[in-house]
This record gives sequence, C-alpha cells and structure tokens, in this order.
Amino acid sequence: PDYMQDITQIIVTPDPQTSDVLQQGAYMLGCALGSMAAAVVTGFCMAMIGATLSRNMRAAVFDQSMEFSMEEYNKFGAASLITRSTNDVTQVQMFVVMGLQMAIKSPILAVWAITKIAGKNFTWTMATGAAVILLLIMMSVLLSLVMPRMMRMQRITDDLNRVTREHLGGLRVIRAYNAQDFHDKRFEYTNTELTDTNMFVMRSFAFMMPAMTSIMSGLSLAIYGLGASMINSATDPSDKVRLFSEMIVFSAYAMQVIGAFMMLTMVFIFFPRARVAYRRIREVLTIPISIRDGQVSSADARGLVEFRNVDFRYPDADDDALHNVSFTARPGETVAIIGATGSGKSSIVNLVPRFYDVAGGKVLVDGVDVRDWKQADLR
Repeated sequence: PDYMQDITQIIVTPDPQTSDVLQQGAYMLGCALGSMAAAVVTGFCMAMIGATLSRNMRAAVFDQSMEFSMEEYNKFGAASLITRSTNDVTQVQMFVVMGLQMAIKSPILAVWAITKIAGKNFTWTMATGAAVILLLIMMSVLLSLVMPRMMRMQRITDDLNRVTREHLGGLRVIRAYNAQDFHDKRFEYTNTELTDTNMFVMRSFAFMMPAMTSIMSGLSLAIYGLGASMINSATDPSDKVRLFSEMIVFSAYAMQVIGAFMMLTMVFIFFPRARVAYRRIREVLTIPISIRDGQVSSADARGLVEFRNVDFRYPDADDDALHNVSFTARPGETVAIIGATGSGKSSIVNLVPRFYDVAGGKVLVDGVDVRDWKQADLR
C-alpha cells in the first residue's frame, strides 16, 4: 500500500515520470513474488510437519493401546480407539497444516496494518474499529454455538464406528436371525444424528464467510464515502491530493486488517474439532496403566498355577465376580472349571496372564506372584 500511495502521488504531479511509476511498480512486484515464494516454502514445511506429527501421534496411540490392560481397553472400547488413532489424528493434522500458519500470520498482519494506519485519520479509524468489533462479536457467537456440536460430533463418530464394527463382525448372526431391519434402523439413527450435527456446523460456517465479506465491502464503502466527503470539504488542491492518496492507503491497510480476521476465522473453523480431537488423543496417552511389569524372569518355568483366596471384581461392578477362590493346577494335570454362564470361568483364566489383577489374595505361577513376573515371560 505504501508503494500504491507513492504511485498515486507521482501520477497526480504536473509532470509525472514513467520511470518513477515503473520503479515503484517493480517494488510492488518484488514484494508479491517474495510473498509467493514464502507461501510456497511455508506450505511445504507445514505439510511435512503435519504429516510427521500425525505419524508420531498414531504411533503413540497404538503403542499406548498395546500397553493397556483389559480395564483400560474396556474403558475406551475398540471403536473409540480406532477413531482416536485415525479421525482425531487427522483433525489435528489439518489444523497444523491449515490453521496453524494462519494463526501465526493473521496477528502479525493485523498488528502490522494497524500500526501503519494508526493516527492517520480518526474518522477512518473509527469505521475500521467498528467493523473489527462487529467481526469479533459474530465470531464469538458462532464459536459458542459450534463448539458444543464439535464435541458431540466426535462422540457420535465413536458411536458410528462402534455400530458399524458390531454389524460387520456379527453379520452372520444378524442374517441367521433375520435382524437386518432392526440393525438398519440402529445404524440409520446414528448416521442421521452425525449428519444433522455436521450440517449444523457447516451451515454456521457457511453463514460466516458471506457475513465477513459483507462487513469488508461495507468498510470499503464507508472509507470511500467518508473520504469523498472530506475531499469535497478540502479547499487546497494539495490537501485533496493528500487525502485521496491517504484514502487509498488506508483502504488497503484496512482490508488487510479485515483479511487478518478472516484468516483468523479459518483458524476457528479448524480449531474446535482439533481441540476436541487433541483432548481425546491425550486421554489415551495420559491414562495411568493399571498393570505394570514385574522383574521375575525364568527360562525353565514348570507351569504350576495356584490360586490362594482370590477375590476379583470388574471395574465399576457392584459385586465380586470371584470370591475366595483357591485351587492348584499342577503341570501335566487336567483341571476342569465348571459353572453356569457368568459364574467366573473366563475371569479365572484371565487372571493367570494378568489381563486383570486380583482385588484380594494371590495368583501364583511356579510359586511366584504373577504381579512379580515380567508380563512377556509370564504369558
């Protein structure tokens, strides 16, 4: 815009020199080419950073999931873990690639433009300030409406993955019992809920861009309208020229201020889902692991299994699944555990390789508490 002001002043002089105009135009072209080169380099770097970050996050979620006991695994569920390692990671990657550079660029652009026009003209500054305040109010209202729906969208995505996984995994049973209609309705309910939530979010953002364009156009009209009035009021021709050139510069910088807030709006489009996705990924990475490795390792294990007064209760259950269970299974013996469905047969077996830990008593392998074994050697 400063070069534009210089060109305007050169043109309105009594004897304008073409070489001076071309010189200022060359400066403008150089700035444009430099900006383009910087944008290309920045885009490439952000794409590399985003791809590397997403790879590391997926690996971290996978590695952490491999360390889970059945307690942590059941807390999240397979569908949610799949969503967190795919869809949620993608949301964070999109924010890094698209939103982060805008989040850095927009404040710099806004501050730079504001410092260039600060104190130039109080009337134009007031018009620009009013436009900025209107933008901030609009973005705050939209964000307050959209953020809860963004969080809900991630939960519904978990539900959709869970329902789809159950249907595909149990396809033979569903067909055997002619239950297709029931499961079609179940899937359609979740699918429709996700679609409606997504449509609400997209409609909100679809309103935002035209509204911002209208504010930008209104600001341009206000600056030129106020400028025309001030130019008409000026009596000195040199003042008219000065006001005209300042009006062009002020208009260009004011558009940069609004443009910076438009870029910030793009950040708000990506940020809510990325924020929710990051929280969900962080839940997986920071959850305490309930089962830790012991130190005992043996190359000549015999396989003597002994339960001593074992009590066990599943997480969040009201009653014990096992209570005061004691028995010994010696190497070479066949030991049968007989009982009705839900009596705890599988629970007994799951305690030996430490899929769960006992609530009371001890499970021993070769006389050593399973909690003291290294899990790989124990299994």
